[in-house]
Amino acid sequence: MGTLNGILTRLFDAVFWPFRTLAPIWPLIAISFAIGILMLWTFGKVSDQEAIRTVRDRIRGNLLGIRLYGDDLGILFRLQGRILRQTGKYLLHSFIPVLVMLVPILLVLTQMNLRFSVRPLEPGEQAVVKVRLRQASPMRESVELLVPPGVALETPGVRIEDPDEDLREIAWRIRAVEPGEHTLTVKVGERDVEKTLRVGGAWQSVSALRTGRDFWNVLLWPGEPPLDASHEVESVAVTYAALPITFLFWDVNGMPSGWLIFFFIASILFGYGFRKVLGVEV
Repeated sequence: MGTLNGILTRLFDAVFWPFRTLAPIWPLIAISFAIGILMLWTFGKVSDQEAIRTVRDRIRGNLLGIRLYGDDLGILFRLQGRILRQTGKYLLHSFIPVLVMLVPILLVLTQMNLRFSVRPLEPGEQAVVKVRLRQASPMRESVELLVPPGVALETPGVRIEDPDEDLREIAWRIRAVEPGEHTLTVKVGERDVEKTLRVGGAWQSVSALRTGRDFWNVLLWPGEPPLDASHEVESVAVTYAALPITFLFWDVNGMPSGWLIFFFIASILFGYGFRKVLGVEV
């Protein structure tokens, strides 16, 4: 999974490179358009278009029947039953295309989250670094956070150990000093774990979490190589601020995962708007 994440991250770095000087809303709109059209084209190739067309025509016919015979309860109930059955058939015909698109779309979303979720720290800005351990026992060992010259360590590690709530975290507050990509080092005994820290610059790929917790967490956080399963450290996180994305005076990331909501709405609208151009029944 780490190898695949590395390849996809470099690929998407190349895809977003032409947009690096623009506001982040423009590459977000561009990728929404591209994915919307791609999803529509894939749906048309994978789905049974003739069956979908037939089901849609029958649903329209039954809806028309409701308008014509709405005062006859017997006919009305029969027509509503037919609409429910045809709707079930439509969903069944749509299930396989959606299943085919699910995996590639998930990979795209993880790469978008890497770029549209949070922003780099600004020089002088503070952040919290959280280290989560796999077992509680290393909490008694020497666990240190080492920072490079461009970063200041402002507090000692605050340790949280509660077996009832499965909390095995240590947190430090740091302050960004110089712009650039820095490397934080977590030492647990004789073993080290590195975590990137981005300071300054325009919007870019920012890895807020490096983890080796399980397959899904490694999949969802592709910005850095996964941690070895044998290491005492399960994850290292940095609390970056949300990336400001403005669309028509709307702060897209003003709500949790706002970029994701915008992406889904925009890609669906783009796909629906081009359905006749591509001749796809949806």
